[in-house]
Amino acid sequence: MEELTALMKYMVGHNAAHAKELADLAAQLEKAGSHMAYEQVMAAVSDLEKGNMRLSVILNSLNG
Repeated sequence: MEELTALMKYMVGHNAAHAKELADLAAQLEKAGSHMAYEQVMAAVSDLEKGNMRLSVILNSLNG
């Protein structure tokens, strides 16, 4: 269980880093004039963050 909890912790952090990278990419798309692409990437970021929040809840329950 300890190894699984460590893996879950890693994945939550990894996902958060990717969400930030995608948000940065979205900002660049907006700056380049592609507002539609910006909106779609930000919607994907939101979905990723929601999923990661669920994983965080599981991680918290595993930690006791």
